Amino acid sequence: MEIKLHANATTTPRIRKYLQDSTKSDRELALELGISVTTVRRWRNREQTADRSTAPSVVHKVMRQEQIVLINVLRHILQAPLDDLLFIVVEGLGIPLSRATLSRYLTPSYPKNSAERLSGKKAIKAGVRPQMLTLHYRFLSLHMDDDGDHHVLWAQEPVSGWCAARIYSGMSAPLVTHWLDDVLSAFPGDIQSVEIKSDEWLNEAHVVALRQHLAARGIACSMTMAGEKRQAVAVTLPLAEIIPAVRAVTPDALVVRLCELFNAGKPQKKLGNMTPQAFLDALRHEGG
Repeated sequence: MEIKLHANATTTPRIRKYLQDSTKSDRELALELGISVTTVRRWRNREQTADRSTAPSVVHKVMRQEQIVLINVLRHILQAPLDDLLFIVVEGLGIPLSRATLSRYLTPSYPKNSAERLSGKKAIKAGVRPQMLTLHYRFLSLHMDDDGDHHVLWAQEPVSGWCAARIYSGMSAPLVTHWLDDVLSAFPGDIQSVEIKSDEWLNEAHVVALRQHLAARGIACSMTMAGEKRQAVAVTLPLAEIIPAVRAVTPDALVVRLCELFNAGKPQKKLGNMTPQAFLDALRHEGG
């Protein structure tokens, strides 16, 4: 009979059975068999000797169209590779997907261009420092079960990808100013400039007030107009039917949680196998 072992397995079913039946100590067995104490303990605490299945207990092979749109938007905003995106979708949104299923529903990557900003260690090597925030806004029209219209504000630091977001039921100049102050206080570094992506959501008085507020903090402010007017995001179904995690928290709490997961939840290859938070902390301690 052919035995299929995990690619990184250091023991066979016969050795595992020996571990379970032996009266020797964990350390004695580890030295005898040339394996770690952790491996010895793992198999002594199991009743079976076969590898556990690595397949998700619940695998969704079909996604709702709204979920497909959502994960592709997240991918574009976060510029996250497949494994990092899978972590956010499963742990943050609560949508149980396999890696293969997620990959199947991703649209082709956006083409890179020469004007694209460098990120991660490549940016640092080129002399780019994480000292700028980009601000974004979208109007969100939710189902009445989710209290209708909302406003999404998010900020992102392009070098590390560090982000912060909130969802509000109303919008005003003081609210934007207070939110931005909170973001600047939470950011693990020194922001020198803020770039606002499209000022359609701010009237002239709001823009002037925001510029003055940032100038008082010694931070430059610039505006980048969108190439075309952004349409409101309309969600015609209750969010809980699309995002399981919303059943336990509010939409605002969810986006805060997603940012926390992205910032500190999973190391990223482009950041030298560090999370955005750890990457920025390391630069700060180095004086970068």
